[in-house]
Amino acid sequence: MTLRTKSSRRQVLRAGLAATALLGGVAPRRAAAQADDTRTITVTGISSFGLIQGFIPRFTERTGIKVNLQILPYPQLRTRAMADLVGGTANSDVYLQDIIWLGEWASNKYVRPLDDLFARDAAEIKTDDLLPGALNALSRWDGKTWNVPVGAFYFLNYYRSDLFAEKQLAVPVTLDDIDRDAAALTDAAANRFGIAMPYQKGGPVCSWFLATYAGAGGKLLADPPRNFRPTLDSALARTVLTHYIDWLKFAPRGAVGYHWNDQTIAMQNGRLAMAPTFSVNGTEFAKRENSVIADKLGYTFMPRLRAEDPAIVPFGGWAAGINAKSAKVEQAWSFLKYVISPETQLDLARVSGTPVRYSTLQDASLQKQYPWLGLIVDAERAGRIYPDYRPRYPFYPKIEDTMGLHLNLAALGQESVADALTKANDEAAAIIKEAGYPVA
Repeated sequence: MTLRTKSSRRQVLRAGLAATALLGGVAPRRAAAQADDTRTITVTGISSFGLIQGFIPRFTERTGIKVNLQILPYPQLRTRAMADLVGGTANSDVYLQDIIWLGEWASNKYVRPLDDLFARDAAEIKTDDLLPGALNALSRWDGKTWNVPVGAFYFLNYYRSDLFAEKQLAVPVTLDDIDRDAAALTDAAANRFGIAMPYQKGGPVCSWFLATYAGAGGKLLADPPRNFRPTLDSALARTVLTHYIDWLKFAPRGAVGYHWNDQTIAMQNGRLAMAPTFSVNGTEFAKRENSVIADKLGYTFMPRLRAEDPAIVPFGGWAAGINAKSAKVEQAWSFLKYVISPETQLDLARVSGTPVRYSTLQDASLQKQYPWLGLIVDAERAGRIYPDYRPRYPFYPKIEDTMGLHLNLAALGQESVADALTKANDEAAAIIKEAGYPVA
């Protein structure tokens, strides 16, 4: 196989990824001249949702509804959506919504509740086939359904099965196992490193640290809805962050500035032995046209504190909601039903690996393509899915900003682990109190 250059890999990744999701996008499309036509809807999302573009002509052919698809990088999507939704306008009929925005958008009624439409079209939607972890986490808030899940992301630890076999290492289970294996698999002279995590301030370091914290049994909030006290000043949080920062010893040079995209590219290029990340990024590891490790990929749960502790799957993802001010509810609803239909979900899952239906996860050809989907089916059924590793309450986006700053400073060695977590905890508690939630 001819290897792509690093720059071309980066271009392919950013065009096709998610994660997460969360990933950088492409420039927004010019609005179609017919954007105000009642048979044209505007849909605004991130780069991972750009994969729907190939399936829009089929939707238009069947319904007569045209789709003006606008793709934006994550920060710009957030900015544009909030300007539109807070301003009470409808520059876009449908917005993709990160899981952490659910409480904020629902509480402020920025998007239209969909329970009446779900009930009316229940037979068509086949709601029982939608993954409960995805539907409850991404779409339901305060007793209502506010959107439809369009991408389910599960946090797993991906590793190089060939390198583990070469060193006769067991699959890692605990944080200490990760330390041991990362040290054994690091060979800087060969440009091979044991592990790399995102450390870039803001969402990257915050999201990946909290996923590691959750995998080890941690919860950011003590006991919601009774007690919203943050737990970043706990002994467990200090233990997890100490491991997380120590992994820099086994990472490529410059990893202290890594975004999740950088982690994904390093794993694709064969430079990493382990890359804990969202399953949407695992999909990129498995694509032979993009990845040199596609046939050498193992996967397991996030590391636990003790081997006997239960395995937890931190969950994230994206949903799509209808702007509360849109005059094109039926047209937008037709599009959302199309996106979550069994047919489209299977088509999308082949390129993204992030289906929201049991029937899709259980498809034999898809499980052969992305074998960890079988683990996800079992985790969904066992109730191991944990969507609140990044709480969906309206105050969380502000917490991510301040927490991500202090975690980054700890990684840079400019704050101690204890000081970074104490400051982040105190600032998070102040944000939560100001939002009117009880902090005992």
